[in-house]
Amino acid sequence: MDKPQSLWSKADKFLTLTRKILVNTFTAIILVVITFSILGGVGSLFTQDDEINTEDKILWFKPTGVVVDSSVNSSASVEALLLGGGDVNQHELSDLLKVLNAAADDDSLAAIYINVSELGMYYASAFEIASAVKNLRDNNKRVISYAENFGNNAYLISSQAETLMVNNYGMVSAFGFSRKREFYKDLYENINLNYNIFVAGDFKSGPEPYTRNSMSEEDKLAWNEFANPLWKKMTGMMEAGRNLPEGTIQNYGDTIWDLSLESPMQSEIALELGLVDMVVTREDLRHWMYEEFPNEDRDKNSLPDSISIYEYLSTLEEEDNKSKNKIAIVNVEGTIVTGEVSYNVAGSDTIVKNIRKAIKDDSVKALVLRVNSPGGDVWASELITNALNEFKSSGRPIISSMGDIAASGGVWVTTLSDEIWAKPETLTGSIGVYGIVPTLDGIYDWAGIQVDGISSTKAGEWDERFAMPDYVTNAIQASIDNTYDKFVNKVAENRDMPFKEVLSIAGGRIWSGEKALQLGLVDKIGDLDDAINAAANYADLTDFKTVSYTKDLDPFEMFIAELLKNLDVNINISNHGKMLLNFLNKQYNFIDTNKDINVALYCFECEYLYSK
Repeated sequence: MDKPQSLWSKADKFLTLTRKILVNTFTAIILVVITFSILGGVGSLFTQDDEINTEDKILWFKPTGVVVDSSVNSSASVEALLLGGGDVNQHELSDLLKVLNAAADDDSLAAIYINVSELGMYYASAFEIASAVKNLRDNNKRVISYAENFGNNAYLISSQAETLMVNNYGMVSAFGFSRKREFYKDLYENINLNYNIFVAGDFKSGPEPYTRNSMSEEDKLAWNEFANPLWKKMTGMMEAGRNLPEGTIQNYGDTIWDLSLESPMQSEIALELGLVDMVVTREDLRHWMYEEFPNEDRDKNSLPDSISIYEYLSTLEEEDNKSKNKIAIVNVEGTIVTGEVSYNVAGSDTIVKNIRKAIKDDSVKALVLRVNSPGGDVWASELITNALNEFKSSGRPIISSMGDIAASGGVWVTTLSDEIWAKPETLTGSIGVYGIVPTLDGIYDWAGIQVDGISSTKAGEWDERFAMPDYVTNAIQASIDNTYDKFVNKVAENRDMPFKEVLSIAGGRIWSGEKALQLGLVDKIGDLDDAINAAANYADLTDFKTVSYTKDLDPFEMFIAELLKNLDVNINISNHGKMLLNFLNKQYNFIDTNKDINVALYCFECEYLYSK
């Protein structure tokens, strides 16, 4: 008896010590946060904000991260901490445009420096930012752009600058749009993993990696009809900005590797063709900037006196709008799934809560649904639509504004709109449904594992360890077809079009915003402001203000977010760790048959999600 008692005694001491360490550590953290908060509050009583002076300064427009419609604070989640999601710099498109448009009329600024080579964005956003930079130049502002590598979007924006520089070891990589995917059909056959694919829509290409070894002709056709006009528009704007002959960019992309044999320094090729004005090192850039815009300290080793994007944004006066009429803006941004909103995830729980806030607020006279989503889960999309239906039943209008992409489920959630707006470059359509159900019978046969048993009902007989029987296959396909019919019906009713007419342009096929307008899938071409003004017209408002909703943080999330903010905590793991966590969080879900198999999603992950 002595020995077991000794073990229990040691275990109790260990647990007691551990509990004390955890409690004391947690208490210390809380005290540190409270102390910082108190000191910060007391200090603010005796200090005044430094006034930001813009006179003769350079607006340093170098955002890094991604462009979004609405930024989301996801730093408090465990996944965000482990995978670095909380560290993603999110820049709201409206803020970036506001800064550039204000700078166009600001005579106090000496110049505007542009470097967007580390800014990820979709194409429609890139066109808007490029137009804002062009507006700067049209207003006789000095605009200098530099990068070490220019991708499609970065070069589109930078080509509108007055002076364009590239690093001597850099290049212009504006090579157009590629859609390349990995096809796993043979791999899964080799490892005896069987995928059962259910599709409604001839152009619904999402499941193709599981069913084919190559890109289908339907996918090629749909992609080319979207991408080719976009590429032509993009190269036209690039060439106009650089005053280059038509076809220069296309010819450059077709011949760059041959030209590199004669001149291995690709930056020099870009210079010779007129794609850039100067080839520089970082040191050359700093010296050139000093000669053009010497700093106050006359320090040749320092950059010019400048003001950052958000410093400049803080100097712009917000309109003091005291109107009692509100137009609510609800964002659907990212992949639509159930749960809460986070970065690049349109969680239906949060979105429904935001819609309900608008429903309960009698001062909200109209709702603008801003969609920037490739789609996602049918059930989550329907939850959002149901909440929108409740808002509409109150007699208030809903206007949808499609951003960079509003496809599949991103179209589903717009089907109660009184009017739908899209950008010319919006990727929309993809009205189709698919489901993927893997079975493990091949692997079990290979491994010599037998599965047997009994079930109370026929419905309980089959699970994913067996080959899928015909009665299950037929039932799932019937469910997919039924969901597709509902989808087409929703669009047809909203668009006031015959079912067969919508069916002919559905099929999972993608369209540009301009083509969608011709087909009747959207009503007008314009941006978010246009949609807001349309909402005001529908609600007969002469004065109004907009209100946007954000995700409500629970007390623990607020504590973690404030803790990291005050203590500047940064958690890093290795790239191998990130790959493992990504695999566990994403890939493993493919064999979770408890999830809804109906998916309305355009497969945009096959490309770079944010083209640079």
